[in-house]
Amino acid sequence: MSTSPGEPGRLFVPGRPAPGPGELYITDSSGNVQRAVRVAPADGAASVATRTDPGFFRNLVKGLNPLRQQTRTAMAMSGLGGAALALDVAATMNLGNPFLFYDRRELWKEMGSRLESGRSDIWFSYFQDVSPNWKGHAADLLGRRVRFNTTVLYEKLHGVTGEMSGAMHSQFKEVLEYDLSVFGLYAASAPILRTLAAMSAHPAGRVALISQVGVFASALGNLVKQFADIYMACEGDLNKVEQKLNDVRAAFFEEGDPARGRRDLTLTPAVADRAHIHDYWQPASEEPR
Repeated sequence: MSTSPGEPGRLFVPGRPAPGPGELYITDSSGNVQRAVRVAPADGAASVATRTDPGFFRNLVKGLNPLRQQTRTAMAMSGLGGAALALDVAATMNLGNPFLFYDRRELWKEMGSRLESGRSDIWFSYFQDVSPNWKGHAADLLGRRVRFNTTVLYEKLHGVTGEMSGAMHSQFKEVLEYDLSVFGLYAASAPILRTLAAMSAHPAGRVALISQVGVFASALGNLVKQFADIYMACEGDLNKVEQKLNDVRAAFFEEGDPARGRRDLTLTPAVADRAHIHDYWQPASEEPR
């Protein structure tokens, strides 16, 4: 910003972003500049940390494929291949990469942290720098905006980030547990089914193979049900977040409808107009006008 320290700085308020970074000059009750607060534009926010996929899901699928091939061969030899193979496909198609949910959990956490930092910066800047030094209509108007508009909006947004981070954590946990359950079942069953398939030429071996395939198919069915439970739990979490998003829309848009336009959350530009500054700002050491 080109304004020199000897001149009043421009007032930047939420909802009136200026192109590029700016500065807000903080003065004492005599109008002397004490310090300048750097105001970064929205696109200058701290970048989100880049996380690298550790490759857990890729390695799991790589290790699972040969085990699946062994079990599928045994299922086909048992004569129960049709139903068992359908369950095999259903259970393994529902595998997911838990890193995707972990990454989103961390992303929402970081957004929540930036929101809380921004709210705290506004709150403390007003009550440490503006409120003790200035009175008048503009100071009162700014105080009401900080207390009842800005803080409330930040809290609503922060609530959404917290809900989403929690939902993503739950999904990360559920998907990881499901993946491990599927891999554990195949890892435990494949050697047994492979051995029984080699003995299936004998009647006793074939009976044992059919019995074991039936047990394996039942376990696959339980995995499919487990996935359905995970899906419904995710739906429940997202439904809670949707309710909070409705609150956010109501706070930001007229009647909560984006089509009706945004609410006017800005301050009148006149409070930063040098020609009318004494009409709006009153040093705290003077009597109100």
